[in-house]
Amino acid sequence: MKNIVKNIFPVLSFLCLFTACDLDLDLQPISEIGEGNFYQTDSDFNTAMVAAYNGLQAPILNEWAMTELRSDNTRLHNSQTASNIYIPLRELDLMTFTAEQPNIYNYWADTYHNISRVNTILDKLDDISSATLRDQLDGEASFIRAYHYFNLTRLFGEVYLVDKRISAQEAKEMEKSSIDELYQFIISDLQNASTLLPDSYPNESLGRATKWAAKGLLAKVYRSQKNYSQAETLLADVIQNSGASLLTGENGYEEVFSIANEMNSEILFAVRFKAGGLGIGSPLANYFAPQNSGSFVINGDGNHFNKPTDELIGLYEEEDVRQYTAFQRGYIGAGDKFVEDNYVYKFYSDVSISQDSENDFPILRYADILLLYAEALNENGKTAQALEYLNMVRERAGLSGYMMEDVSTKEMFTEKLLLERRLELAFENQRWFDLVHYGIVEETLDNQFDSEIFYSEYVFGIAPVQSDKILLPIPQREIDIFNQ
Repeated sequence: MKNIVKNIFPVLSFLCLFTACDLDLDLQPISEIGEGNFYQTDSDFNTAMVAAYNGLQAPILNEWAMTELRSDNTRLHNSQTASNIYIPLRELDLMTFTAEQPNIYNYWADTYHNISRVNTILDKLDDISSATLRDQLDGEASFIRAYHYFNLTRLFGEVYLVDKRISAQEAKEMEKSSIDELYQFIISDLQNASTLLPDSYPNESLGRATKWAAKGLLAKVYRSQKNYSQAETLLADVIQNSGASLLTGENGYEEVFSIANEMNSEILFAVRFKAGGLGIGSPLANYFAPQNSGSFVINGDGNHFNKPTDELIGLYEEEDVRQYTAFQRGYIGAGDKFVEDNYVYKFYSDVSISQDSENDFPILRYADILLLYAEALNENGKTAQALEYLNMVRERAGLSGYMMEDVSTKEMFTEKLLLERRLELAFENQRWFDLVHYGIVEETLDNQFDSEIFYSEYVFGIAPVQSDKILLPIPQREIDIFNQ
């Protein structure tokens, strides 16, 4: 079976957020199997693990609203809309959201649902007959759980650390864990994954987490802690030994995201989607296509979420080939007339069924690794060495590399690095975390609100960004449950 992580039908329809509960399997024909009857064979465990990979999809479909939309990369497409769909997104765009915001709740709930799936697998590892499979699933589950908690910690701060199945009463009595406790847990899970996971998989299992994905993500965790020494060591290992590489040539950047070239040498880990009416296709192509464009852009029309800002588009140099993959400036509409309307194009492919595209979503790719390594080297006082890795990414984009005089100080290098990360990783949900990492959220967004013409359309005015909006609030629905 080719690419098992994409091709298997979603098999777990629901798992309780915190509590141990029966496992429902969505099979053909539909049948419900109690958990006690399910985890009987190695095949059962493999099926459950694939379901955990599929469980990565739901959070990623809201993550753009928590990251890109809150950054200076994108904005709401229309300041005058009164649609119930767009008003909550406006709250995120303008940084006026509350604990009632629905996208925040959906992201929270979907993430914890998948953590519950993973915890169920980890709780039952001793029932696996094959030691090799047991180690692999231990590593995969640890990787996915660490990935989820890394994102939760970066977005929400202190959250509930659930590392096993617990009762409803135990869940209600839980206290949030400190940032230090959460990071210690994340690091432990990723170290475990790095030890247990294989270097690679056969073609039929492409998409599963590897040792190199775990090491790359662990390096990113250390970077978030500003532990650049540990980050440098891990990133050097990935660069020298993983076999990953940049796609080069005239269409190299475009090919990174092509549905005809998935899981290529640049992708260390991705959330995988599959079109074909299976329920595991991506809606992002429709989400990001222009609203009211009919079928001129994509079948089923677009929602025009996450519109690229004019400022971001203006940062791409004329020779920068990345712009043609990252976004489009408009489309050919009725009467063969060009309609000027910026939209995200990076995750676009033709769809037969609306909101059912093939495009995977990259979580960690080699260009990110190179830029993280350049950052670590610079922070560790090795700016001259760091320049080589920054220029590798820049030159793949068709641009001239920087000279040492362009980055003669650590601060100058950081400025160029942040720009390159923004252009290279646009719309991949990385910009927000970079702004937070360097402590420039309020300054950056206040400048955006002042300079982007779009925001002047809001007649009520836009207040400066408040520091208490940088972390997302725990959803009110969860607070209410805990207070019952």
